[in-house]
Amino acid sequence: MKHLFLSLFFFSTSYIVFAQDSQISGTIEDSETGETLLGATIYSKESEKGTVTNEYGFFSLTIPKGKQTLVVSYLGYQDFIQEINLSSPQKLKIQLKVDNSLLEEVVITTTTNTKSQTRSVIAGSVNLKPKDIKQIPALLGEPDITRSVLTQPGVSSVGEGTSGFNVRGGNIDQNLILLDEAPIYNSSHVWGFFSIFNADAVKDMQLYKGGIPARYGGRASSVLDIRQREGSNKQFKGEGGLGLLFSRLTLEGPIKKDKLSFLASGRRSYFDLFFPLIKSIKGNKVYFYDLNAKLSWNINENNKLFASGYFGADVMKLKFTEENDGDTQNTNSSNTNETIDFQWKNATATLRWNHIFSSKLFMNISGIYSRYNYALSSENSGGGPTGTTASNFTWKSAVENWIIKPDFTLYQNADTKIRFGVNSTLYRFTPAKVTGNEAGINTINFGTEKGLEIAPYVSYDRKWKAFSMNAGLRYSWFGNIGPYKVSFYDPSLPQTVSTITGSKTYKSNKVIKSYKGFEPRLALKYDLSDRKAIKLGYNRMFQYIHLISNTNAALPFDIWKPAGFHIKPLEVNQISAGYAYDTEDSQYNFSIDGYYKNFKNQVEYKNGADLFLNENLETQLLTSNGYSYGVELGAYKTKGKLTGNANYTYSVTKRKTTSSFASENLNNGNYYPSNYDRPHIFNLTTNYKLNKKWSAGAFFTYQTGRPTTYATGKFEIDGNQYFTYSDRNAYRLKDTHRLDLSFTYTPERNKGRKWQGSWVFGVYNAYARKNAFSVYSSLRNNQLKTFQYSVIGAPIPFITYNFKF
Repeated sequence: MKHLFLSLFFFSTSYIVFAQDSQISGTIEDSETGETLLGATIYSKESEKGTVTNEYGFFSLTIPKGKQTLVVSYLGYQDFIQEINLSSPQKLKIQLKVDNSLLEEVVITTTTNTKSQTRSVIAGSVNLKPKDIKQIPALLGEPDITRSVLTQPGVSSVGEGTSGFNVRGGNIDQNLILLDEAPIYNSSHVWGFFSIFNADAVKDMQLYKGGIPARYGGRASSVLDIRQREGSNKQFKGEGGLGLLFSRLTLEGPIKKDKLSFLASGRRSYFDLFFPLIKSIKGNKVYFYDLNAKLSWNINENNKLFASGYFGADVMKLKFTEENDGDTQNTNSSNTNETIDFQWKNATATLRWNHIFSSKLFMNISGIYSRYNYALSSENSGGGPTGTTASNFTWKSAVENWIIKPDFTLYQNADTKIRFGVNSTLYRFTPAKVTGNEAGINTINFGTEKGLEIAPYVSYDRKWKAFSMNAGLRYSWFGNIGPYKVSFYDPSLPQTVSTITGSKTYKSNKVIKSYKGFEPRLALKYDLSDRKAIKLGYNRMFQYIHLISNTNAALPFDIWKPAGFHIKPLEVNQISAGYAYDTEDSQYNFSIDGYYKNFKNQVEYKNGADLFLNENLETQLLTSNGYSYGVELGAYKTKGKLTGNANYTYSVTKRKTTSSFASENLNNGNYYPSNYDRPHIFNLTTNYKLNKKWSAGAFFTYQTGRPTTYATGKFEIDGNQYFTYSDRNAYRLKDTHRLDLSFTYTPERNKGRKWQGSWVFGVYNAYARKNAFSVYSSLRNNQLKTFQYSVIGAPIPFITYNFKF
C-alpha cells in the first residue's frame, strides 16, 4: 500500500500528458458570496468531456487543445458559457449568478436537477440541499436534517422522539455522521425530537447507504457527510428565524474582502422560559442550544485554510415533589423532593488546508477533534424515582476522537481520477465516573479505554463511453490500547461474574487486542442511454466501536465501547443493484434499488441484561449474526408548480445469537426480527406553489409496526409478582402513520430593500394519530394487562418567521 501511494504521487508530479491534450482547472463560486459550489458540472461541448467540482469547489479537466466551449451549471444558478482557445494549461475562477427567475416565477424551469440517479456511479446515494430540508414540514416548524433523512427510501427509526436513524437494517451506531469531517456521536436534541444541525449553517449533505467510497470507514451501514457553509467573502449578510419555542440567527461576511470570511450561527430553544408560568412544572428546565462557526482564508490561488467548529448542549433539570399525607402522627410521612439533571454535549473542531500542487493534483489535510460527553445527577431527600432514601450521586461519561487525515486527488485525465490517503483516529472512552454518598457507588471509576485506528485507502474512478467504475480498497487496523484491566473467564462456562478465573492489567499504550482487514469497494454503472442507467455495487465495512444500549431507543447516556479482548468488531458485506431513469424533459426521475447485507459479530443483549454501572459488560452481551435485504423504489418530480417525491421500501432484517452455550442463545438459536425490522415503509413529500406568495407542503408516512417483546404471564415468589415474557421480538406494535402540513407566505420582494421575510404555518400530526412507541405491562385487579405508549398523540401547530438581510 505504501509503495502504491508513492507511485501515485510520483506519477502525478511527473505531469505526463499527451501532446494534443491540455488541462483546465480552477474553482466554481457563487458570484454574490464567493462560496465555493460543491458538485457543479463543467462540460466541454467539442470534446464531450465533463467533470464535477469536489467538496471544496475545485475541478480539473483534460481536453484537446484548440477552441473549446465550456458550459458550467449548478442547481439554482444561471448556466455559464465561455469559449476558450486552449493552447496550454489554464486556471479559471468561474463565478455563477443565482437564477432569480426561480424565485419569482411560479413554474420552476431549471435544466439542472440533483435528483437524477443516472449521473452518479454509486447506487443508493442521496444529495440534499438546505432548501430541500426547509420545505419539509417539521415538528414546531424547525427545519430538521435528521427528519429529512427519514423521508428517504431505506431509512427508518424505531419511533417518534428517538435519537438517530436506521439504514438498511443497521443500528443507529452504524451510521457515520460527519460535520465538516468531524464525527458526531449524538445527532439529536431533547431525546431525539430535534436535530442538532442548524439548516441555516449547512451547505450540502450527502447520504451514502449503498456504495460507500473508500475514503469513509469506521461504521458499517451508512455515511451522512454534512458540510458547513464558508461564509460570504463579498458582503455582510444574515438570516434566521423566530418560532414559538426556537430562535436562530446566522451572520456571515468578509473580514478582508475576497480573502478572509466568517460564518457564525446560533440557535436556542426557550421551553424553559415558559415553565415558571405553569405551577405544575415550575422549577424544571428543558432547553438546548447550538453554536456553529467557520473561518475561511484564501491565502493565494493554490492554498486555502478553513477552521470550523460546533458546540451544542442539552440541559434538563426535572424536579419531583410529593407532599405528605397530612398525618402528623405518622413519622414516616414527610415531603419528598428529588432533582434529576441530565446534560449531554457535542463539541467539534476541524482545521483543513487545501493545496493545489498542479492542475492535476489536489490535496486536503484535516486535523479533527470531536467530543461527546454526558452526565446524570440526582439529589434526593427521600423517595422519588431513584430511591426511597436520601441520597445524591453524579454519573459522567465521554467519547473523544483525535483525527489526522491527509487526502489526495489525482486527475489523471478527463476519464480517470485517483483518490488516496490515510485516516488515523485515536479514540478515548470514559465509560463511567460516579461519585455519591451511597455505599458501593461513591468510588466507582471504570477508568478509560483507548483505541487506535489507522486506515490507508485508494479509489480509482474510470469512465469509458457508456461504462463507469469506482473501485476502492481500504485497509483498516485497530488496536485496543491500555491502561486497562481485562478479566478472564472459565471457557467451559458462560461468562458471568462468578466464572471469572483471573485478570490482567495492561500498561499504558500497550496493545491489548488488535484487528485488521481489507475493505474492498466496487461500484459499476452502465448507461443504456443518456437517461437510463443500471448499477451494481459491493462493499465491505468493519466497525470497531459499539453503542451498548438494550433499550428500544438510544438514550443520551448509553455507553460506547471499543472492540477488544472480549468484543469483536462488526463486519458487514453488502451487494446492491439499481436502475435509474429520467424522463426526456428531466421533469421526473425514477429509481429502483435492491440490496442484500450480512452482519457478523453484532452486539446483542442477554435477557434481563444489566448494563448500568457494570464493569464487566461482556457478561451481559451476546454475539449475533444477521442479514437484511430489501427493495427501494423512488420517484421525484423536480419541475412545475407541484414538486416532491414518493418512495416505498420493502425490507427484512433478522439476526440470531451464536453462543456456544445453548442456554444463552435467544429464541433457541433461531433467527428473529431485529428491533428495527419494518417490512413496509411509504413516504410522500410534496410542495405546491399556489401563487407567487403562497406555497403548501405536506409529508405523509406509513410504516409497519416494529417488533417488540410482550409480557405473556405472571408468577409469584415470596409474595412478589414477576412477569414471564415471549421470545425476543415475537410480536409487533400497531402500524404507524402520520401527516404533517405547512403553508409558507413570502411577500413580494422589494428590490430596494435588503430585508426579506417569510412566514411558515403548519401542524405536525395533523389528524392526531396515536402511534405506538413501546409497550408496558402491569397488573390490574390481579390480571396482566399490556398497554401501548404513544409519545405524540395530538396535533401540534406551529408558526415560524424566517428572514434574510
